[in-house]
This record gives sequence, structure tokens and C-alpha cells, in this order.
Amino acid sequence: MSVTSQLRTWLPLVLRVLIALLVALPAAGKFLDYAGQVEFFTSLGIPAPELMVLVVGTVEAASAVMLLLGIAGRVAALALTSIMLVAIVTAGANPLNLTILLASLVVLALGTGPYSLWEPENRLRQSTA
Repeated sequence: MSVTSQLRTWLPLVLRVLIALLVALPAAGKFLDYAGQVEFFTSLGIPAPELMVLVVGTVEAASAVMLLLGIAGRVAALALTSIMLVAIVTAGANPLNLTILLASLVVLALGTGPYSLWEPENRLRQSTA
């Protein structure tokens, strides 16, 4: 097995686990410290902060689970890419946001790899070929 082949096999899995681990704590924090997160979102000028904390926390948590299991991973990576771009624009870039953003972009480009439960884009790609 070539190095390129091994990278295509293992890199998506490693990145999926990394993203899930990095996103899990901030996602949980949105619910465990709801009032503090609403205050933080308010200080950033985010509209409807009470709602947005719940939306962002739910999307982060769902995306982490989806990526960990390899269920529609590109959809989850796209959602996290969007959230990280907004976070970087509103709160500034930090190593955590940049790592999640870059890893999500790679998963978005490569897919979730062979160790995935469900990749709906593969079915779409096959039906149009």
C-alpha cells in the first residue's frame, strides 16, 4: 500500500476524531454555561444571542457526533466550516478555531474515508456518473 493510499485511508479518520474531540467541549459549554455564553455572544454583537447559543451548540454537538461516526461527514464539515468562519470574523482567530476550520476543510475536500457509516455524496456521485 502506497503512502498516498494510506493517507487517503487514515487521514480522514484521524481528522474526524480530532475535530470531534476539539468541538465537543465548546459545544457542551454552550449548554452548561448558557447564561455566560449568551453574555459572550451579546458582547460580540451577535443578533438573537439566546437563540444563537442554542443553534450553534446544537450544530456543533451534532456535527461532532456525525464526524465521529462518519455519518454525512461532508455535511457536518460544511456546517463547522461555516460556524468557524463566523467565529473567526466575530471573535477573532485563535488556534482552536483555526485548527477546526482547517481540519473541516480537509474533510470537506477528501470526504470521511473508508471507515464511515454513511457517505450520501457517494451515492449522488454514482447516480450522476
